[in-house]
Amino acid sequence: MPSISGNNVTVRAATAADLPHAKRLADAHRHELGFVLLPSLREQIERGQLLIAVADGPGVHGADPVGFVDFHRRRDGQVTLYHIVVAPPSRARGIGRALLQALIDVTRQAGCSRIALKCPVDLPANEFYRRNGFHLEETLDGRKRALNVWVLEL
Repeated sequence: MPSISGNNVTVRAATAADLPHAKRLADAHRHELGFVLLPSLREQIERGQLLIAVADGPGVHGADPVGFVDFHRRRDGQVTLYHIVVAPPSRARGIGRALLQALIDVTRQAGCSRIALKCPVDLPANEFYRRNGFHLEETLDGRKRALNVWVLEL
């Protein structure tokens, strides 16, 4: 996947060198994401199903990733978004939107027609999905908390 740049952020396919950064981001957001295993992230990178956001510009030091999205392309034309996260100091700068747009581009390039995800009902991320065109399909009982099922038809 070619990188997408703009708004002082580049979104690109993750490489093995990004693995420690992605794991650190996931661990810092356990409440939202749950426990994300290192081998799972490694496998997502190997499959080309983990995108990394790297920010640059004023106030940004180094080129460490500031966010990621990992997903799965299903054979039935759906992409399932597993995790999306942006480090708190980098939020409200369009990075989440850039990650989502990169995922939409990858989804279309793969010939898939929709993106679906589950999000705990108590997280502010639900508003992010609503603002970015997802519709709430249903709410399910989860093991620990209720989950909203969001869908974006492309």
